[in-house]
Amino acid sequence: MVLELERACYNEMERESMEYFYADEKELQRQRERIRQLENILTENGIPVPEES
Repeated sequence: MVLELERACYNEMERESMEYFYADEKELQRQRERIRQLENILTENGIPVPEES
């Protein structure tokens, strides 16, 4: 019984952590796309894209 409860808890923790992971990954993809769009706008207007530091 205890092992089943532990397993259920671990499964729920894993599910929640993956939910957060995918939400964060989606946000990162959205931010990368926005950066790409901004770089394109800068380039189209002859403005140099700042280098990463």
